[in-house]
Amino acid sequence: MAQNYDAQLQALKTQFAKLTQSYEKLQLHQLKQEKTHSMEKCTENQEAPFQLNSLNQKLEEFRAKSREWDKQETLYQNHLVSLDAQRKLLSEKCNLFQKQAQNCKIQIHCQKLKQNDGDTCSQYRNEHLGVQNCVFTEPTNRNEFFMEKLESTVSEIAVSRNRLQEENLKLQQEVKMYQRKCQNIEDRLIEVRNELQSREGLLKVVELECQQLRKEVAKIEEYKNKENQVKLHSAYTQCIKDLEIKKTQILVLEQQQDNQQKELNQIRDRLYREEQSHRSEVERLRMEISGLTEELHQKEITIATIMENAAVLERHLQMELEINEKALGKQQTMDLSKKEHKACLDSADMLECKNGRLHNELLKCPKDTDMPSLVTAITYFGTNHAKQTSLKMQAKEEKPVQNSVQSAIYEHFRHYRTQVPVWHGQQDIILESNGTLPPQRSSRDCVPVADGRSPSPLEALPPFYGTSFPERNKSDTLLNHVYIVEESQTPSPETLFPAAAAEKFLQEEERRAKDFEQVLNSHIEELQRQSENTLKSYATLKRSYPR
Repeated sequence: MAQNYDAQLQALKTQFAKLTQSYEKLQLHQLKQEKTHSMEKCTENQEAPFQLNSLNQKLEEFRAKSREWDKQETLYQNHLVSLDAQRKLLSEKCNLFQKQAQNCKIQIHCQKLKQNDGDTCSQYRNEHLGVQNCVFTEPTNRNEFFMEKLESTVSEIAVSRNRLQEENLKLQQEVKMYQRKCQNIEDRLIEVRNELQSREGLLKVVELECQQLRKEVAKIEEYKNKENQVKLHSAYTQCIKDLEIKKTQILVLEQQQDNQQKELNQIRDRLYREEQSHRSEVERLRMEISGLTEELHQKEITIATIMENAAVLERHLQMELEINEKALGKQQTMDLSKKEHKACLDSADMLECKNGRLHNELLKCPKDTDMPSLVTAITYFGTNHAKQTSLKMQAKEEKPVQNSVQSAIYEHFRHYRTQVPVWHGQQDIILESNGTLPPQRSSRDCVPVADGRSPSPLEALPPFYGTSFPERNKSDTLLNHVYIVEESQTPSPETLFPAAAAEKFLQEEERRAKDFEQVLNSHIEELQRQSENTLKSYATLKRSYPR
């Protein structure tokens, strides 16, 4: 068994040596090919780049295959090392088994000899051998067990041998495959060499053609250079003429540019002046707007003061209401006196009735020419006298109450008229009329009215008065706003009340403030339009005269 394994290992070693030799030959061949390819690349870099690329690809393929073969070689070497180790172990086991078998055979032979000798000996020896057989039965059992082990190991060795044979067959098949591949590669290399030789011949032919073409190209270049020199000379002369013409044109353009620069400087001066004037106008407008805003602020302040005065007037009106309540108490007393006066009038009517009856009776009396006239005169005098006395009594009772109420109202109205503030930058409010105001008469000099009451102090005023705000002493023509003088109608009992007068005055002031705001807004809009127009004109000038 061991000899067979040794023979197989030697065969594998020889195969491995052949493979290594073939691999080294291939590497040397590849190195030679690489050298030849490198030399060919140096010569064919300029003329045959596509062929070199294909050859490089083939070389890369061969290199990849050689790398694969290197890997397989390492694997086979490792496998051979493992097989050597197994062979050594198997040889050692075989030697041990052989030694054990020889020992067993010797022991068995000795036992057989001893048994044959025992038959011829005496019983004494039989007895002695009987004792010894008990001793030797045990080693025989051991030998049988050992033989069984040997048989099992032999069977295992046979199985391993079969396996090794199978592996050797596989390795032989693989070696044959690699040999075939090597042959194929050698065939391809031969083909590649033949192709390279054919291409070298073609390259030589191409080189000869290239040399001829280079000679022809050199001749053509010489001919073209001569033609180009002639053309360049003619073009040079024409360019010189064009340059002279352009120099004259440039001089003309420089003169025009100087003139345009002067015009631009003039336009810039004008624009600068216009900008300065525009800035001055804008500053003036800003000053005017600031003044107008200050006036508006001051007018708002005056409106606030007017509202405060209105609150004060309301307080005064409350005081007046209290006074009026007191006057109402007095009027109640007057009502009582009126009732008494009515009683007197009733008595006078009764007397008139009696006088009428007496007059009728006198008429029925015998006729006398002077009696009717006397009777009528007496009756007329009596009735008129009674009426006059009643009216005088009523007037005397009503005069103190009316005079007290009218004097209080007049004082509050005068206080209100004196408390009205003066507009800032304007004259005081003036009462105007169609003529000069007549001197005010006292309540005693007033002519009694048809109903017996004296006129109030307000009735002494002229029928038409108004407030006017004169023009401001400014140059602004847009803000010379003339306030309309409204004609006040004849005083009615409603206008005599100071609260109504204050409300009317506030309404007029609000209306005037709104008018003033409208005027200011229109003035500001006009200023904005003017500024926009100036900016537009400035922009158009800049566009028309660019720098």
